[in-house]
Amino acid sequence: MSQRIQDYMLASASRGREVVRAGPFTVTISAHDPLVYLNYAIPAAGADPTPADIEALEAAFTSRSRTPRLEYLPGLAPLVEPALLAAGFTVTHRLPLMECPPGATVDQPLADGIELVGPTTDEEVFGLLSAQHEAFGEPPPTDEHVARARSKEDITVFARTLDGEPVGGGSALTVTDGISEVAGIAVRPKFERRGIGGAITLHLTRAAHEAGASLVFLTPGGDAQERVYARVGYRRTDSVLFLTKESS
Repeated sequence: MSQRIQDYMLASASRGREVVRAGPFTVTISAHDPLVYLNYAIPAAGADPTPADIEALEAAFTSRSRTPRLEYLPGLAPLVEPALLAAGFTVTHRLPLMECPPGATVDQPLADGIELVGPTTDEEVFGLLSAQHEAFGEPPPTDEHVARARSKEDITVFARTLDGEPVGGGSALTVTDGISEVAGIAVRPKFERRGIGGAITLHLTRAAHEAGASLVFLTPGGDAQERVYARVGYRRTDSVLFLTKESS
């Protein structure tokens, strides 16, 4: 199962990005956005990188003004972490990976005065992105962000008040080989602790199942998020490792 998810992560990361091979690493680069979460590498299963491989990996990022970074399932390539730590990389996150199979979801109430819609207009997409950027501490979205979001075929949901104020949202990435990742779950701080994140997660998970996903997964950013997703029906099955090398 881990290899299926890793293959899916690689296919998703490669979509719409420049793809560069550096030894056993596949590097994916966003030409439009330097955000670290959109620029990262994934090692091949069983990778045992040499110093030359690591040098090529770093060059693939730095030559494009990007921060060297990896996201992967460490159990598939256990020799990568010690090699990169020795080369100056640091562990930025080690997050649980959680899965929810069809039929395992648990109903979640939607807070009064909140509605979930599929964003179809530029205004709605901008509202969704604005809520996500605020929740994640990112600068406000631009027209380019809106255009890129509208060009994707992911399942998205926009949470808003009944009078149209943005609340939050998220997406379930395009189903590929029966797999989808739920990502970008966000709720603006002023609307937190009302169960909205759980309702968004439930909506996207069921939508991904209905779209043909037999395996839906996500990676919670902390214990609080893991508890929210567990209430929806997700269970921890693996972990995802994030390695970064900041410029000196």
